[in-house]
Amino acid sequence: MTQRWTLEGDFVEACNCDVACQCLWMEPPDDDVCTASLAWHIEDGQYGDVDLSGLHAAMLVRTEEGVMFAPDTAWNVVVVVDDAADDDQRAALEDIYLGRAGGIFGAVADVHVERSEVVTAPFEFERDGTEFSVVVGDVVSVAGVGKHGFNEELGTVSPHPLTADHEMNTGKSTTATVAYDDEYAWDVSENNAFFGDFALANG
Repeated sequence: MTQRWTLEGDFVEACNCDVACQCLWMEPPDDDVCTASLAWHIEDGQYGDVDLSGLHAAMLVRTEEGVMFAPDTAWNVVVVVDDAADDDQRAALEDIYLGRAGGIFGAVADVHVERSEVVTAPFEFERDGTEFSVVVGDVVSVAGVGKHGFNEELGTVSPHPLTADHEMNTGKSTTATVAYDDEYAWDVSENNAFFGDFALANG
């Protein structure tokens, strides 16, 4: 039986597109292929009776050529689970982020995910105003700052699928590297980043 889950906290992503990433508006990514790392710090989380508060998760995404969110575009993903999670927490995070427990990740898995795997790693996640930094073991290193526009106002984008209000802040990475294996290895520093508070659930 699928458990009810809710997650709230901080979110950071960095990809290979220029600022701002056009995938949200159904345009092809730069180089026609998306390479992205996404990370979540779960301030308050629940999966059934399993408490997920204080844990983290990340996802590495490499798409085939084409519009990222087009129904026929396949994704390969690696889900990285916080190594601080116990067995029940790890199983819960795997169910959520692999899409087995429904919600937005279930929709993504059903339509896009062609191949997936799960690993564990330690996390360092910091967000101070418009500055952010994420280190996931030896796999992911992301840092960046918010991108301000007219009147020195922080930019926002919508619709972003990974939070309930569909709005995220625009940013630019200063560092955005991934080193997992030959398929998931890239340096897309000085490109697009999104960050902000997130809230997600499966019901």
